[in-house]
Amino acid sequence: MTPYEEALRLILDQARRLATEVVSLEGAGGKYVAGRVESPAALPPFANSAMDGFALDTQGRERPADSRWRVLGSVAAGDAGSEPREAHAAADGSARWGRAVEIMTGAPVPPGFDTVVRVEDVEVEEEGDDHPARIRVTVPVEPGQNIRSAGRDFEVGDPVVLPGSRLGAPEVAALAALGVSRVPVFRAPRVAVFATGAELVADPDRELAPGEIRNSNGPFLGRVLAELELSVLANRTMDDREGPFLEVLDDVVGQGVDLVVSTGAVSMGRHDFIPRAVEKAGARTLFHKAAIRPGKPVLAAVLPSGALFFGLPGNPVSVAAGFRFFVQPFIRALRGQPPEIPWRLPLAQAVGKRPQLRYFRAVEMVATEEGGTAVRVLPDQKSFRLSPLLSADAWCVLPEGLDELPAGARVDVVPL
Repeated sequence: MTPYEEALRLILDQARRLATEVVSLEGAGGKYVAGRVESPAALPPFANSAMDGFALDTQGRERPADSRWRVLGSVAAGDAGSEPREAHAAADGSARWGRAVEIMTGAPVPPGFDTVVRVEDVEVEEEGDDHPARIRVTVPVEPGQNIRSAGRDFEVGDPVVLPGSRLGAPEVAALAALGVSRVPVFRAPRVAVFATGAELVADPDRELAPGEIRNSNGPFLGRVLAELELSVLANRTMDDREGPFLEVLDDVVGQGVDLVVSTGAVSMGRHDFIPRAVEKAGARTLFHKAAIRPGKPVLAAVLPSGALFFGLPGNPVSVAAGFRFFVQPFIRALRGQPPEIPWRLPLAQAVGKRPQLRYFRAVEMVATEEGGTAVRVLPDQKSFRLSPLLSADAWCVLPEGLDELPAGARVDVVPL
C-alpha cells in the first residue's frame, strides 16, 4: 500500500496548468482566475458622504456641540460638479469656519469641506428656498467623520483577485465597480465519469430486478463536478466488460479529457477489470491501493494522452472520500491554486483506528463548554452508508501511526 502523502505527491506531480482564456466579466462568474487582476482606478473614485446630512468646513478643528453654520447650497449623489449648487450665489462673507452644505449619501464632498454630520444631529434654524439656510449642529464635530475618502476601498494597483481564486459574486461586484470588463481565466477542466458494475441501474424510474442497485456514484460525481465548474464530457453507467469500457475511454481521450474518474472494479475480484483495462490502454500506473480508509483500493494512472485516471472503489463513501482527498487536490493544482489549508479542531470524543491507515471520517461541528468548536465523529460509518454524510458538516483526518486519538486531540478538518 502507498502512504497517503506519497500517493498525493505522485498525483500532484502530474498536474499541468490548464490553458487560459480571456472572457467578459458577464460570463466569468464561477470561473477561476488565471492571472493577478489589479485595480485600474481608485475606489471610491472621489471623496463622498457616508450618509445624508451636512458637509462642514471645520478648517481641521474640532467643534463643540451647538455650533451654528450657514448652508451655502446642496449637493446630491450624481452631481457632476464639485461645487454645491448655489454655493457662489449664497456666499456672503460669513466666517469661513461656518460654511455648510446640505449633502446626500454618495454625493461628492465639495473642496474645502472636511467632515459630514448626520441629518439626525442637526436642527434647522432657518429654511431657504430649496434647502435649509442656517443650521445648529447638536453634537460635537470632529474633522473627517462620515467621509469615504477616495481610494478607501482600492487604490490604483491594489490586487483585486489573485490567480486560482474563484470568481464569486463578491469578486464580480468588485471588478464591476472598478470598470474591469474582461478577466483572464482557466478553461474548465474536462472530465469523464464511468460508474461500473453489472448490478447498477441508472434509470431511477426502472423497477429493480433481484440483485440490482441504483447508481448513486454517477449522480454524486456529476453534482460535485458541476459545483467545481468542471466540464463533464461523459457520465456513463457501464457493466463490467473491458471492451466497451476501452471504446468509451478512447472516445473521451480523443475529446481532450483532462481526467477520468471511474467507480468500482478496482479491487482484487475476478470482475475487477479496471487495473487491467487501463494497462491495456497504455496507462502508466502511479499507485494501486493506498493506506487509507475508506477507499483503500484506489488506483491512479497516467493515460498516454497525459490525462490522469482515477479508479475509485464502488462504495459511495469511498467515492466521496477518494474524490475529496485525491481528485479535488489535483483539480486545484490544474487551476494554479495553492494546497488547501485545513482547520485544526479538537475531537469531542476518543476515536480508535488501525494505526497503519489514515482515516477520513465524517464529522459534525459541536460547541465546547468553553465556547469553542470541536468535531464529533459520526457513529456507525461504513463505506456503503450514505446517511452519515447527510448529517455531516465536514471531513476530519485521523493520521497514521496511532491506534487511538483521545478526546481533545487536534485533527485536520476540511469542508465536505
